[in-house]
Amino acid sequence: MEGDFRLLGPIDLLQLLAHGGKTGAFRVEGGEVYLEGGRPVHASYQGKVGKEALLAILSLREGRFAFLRGESPPQTSLQGPLEGYLLEALRLLDEGVEVGPFDLVRPTPRARGATLEPTELALITTLGEGKSPLDLLPVTGLPLSEVLKRLGHLARLRLVEVLPRIPHTARLRVALGRRGSQLDALLLAAWRAHYGGFARVRVRGKEEASLAVEGVEGLGVELRLAPELLLFHGLKVGEEVLVWPEV
Repeated sequence: MEGDFRLLGPIDLLQLLAHGGKTGAFRVEGGEVYLEGGRPVHASYQGKVGKEALLAILSLREGRFAFLRGESPPQTSLQGPLEGYLLEALRLLDEGVEVGPFDLVRPTPRARGATLEPTELALITTLGEGKSPLDLLPVTGLPLSEVLKRLGHLARLRLVEVLPRIPHTARLRVALGRRGSQLDALLLAAWRAHYGGFARVRVRGKEEASLAVEGVEGLGVELRLAPELLLFHGLKVGEEVLVWPEV
């Protein structure tokens, strides 16, 4: 048995081998996991041995594999069933998945027919051929933080793939605020992580303006402006504007 990780990852493949009670070596580039009767007994990967090596192999997202039946391990470095290691691997994968507001997210073939709770099923359906988390906000009504969290979970399950993209111009909706100009804190953080520190953004509606901005949680696709700023810059509540960092 051999192939690549496009449809099934090492977690799925090793689970299948474990449930089948297989004995042999599951090999990837730079490492291998030995099974005896479906139980992992030894792993090595790029100089790592035992649990550390097994977790590294379980976290692989691309590459090729081969399973060689009947291969015997050179030593024993693992104890216990595979399930115990899977739980830790899934936790590490969940922590390692990062989705940015501008990244392109699209469903994988595994998403077809997957059993999901309603919110995540709605996200998968809304993604279509691929959208950014910002694109999803007006449709789902969820806060940006919740959308990023849910998409990260779906990415860990390999139901969506995340294609990182450079933070770019955002299309936001003008809303009435109490003071200054404010936009979503996660959006602002994504810009600053890429472009460095900045204090102002450019806003283009019918006219173009430069505004000092602060981040506030939960604003999504809103750009909130105090009444005096709306009046001074000729902007209207509900108007769509383009916003980007002034760097």
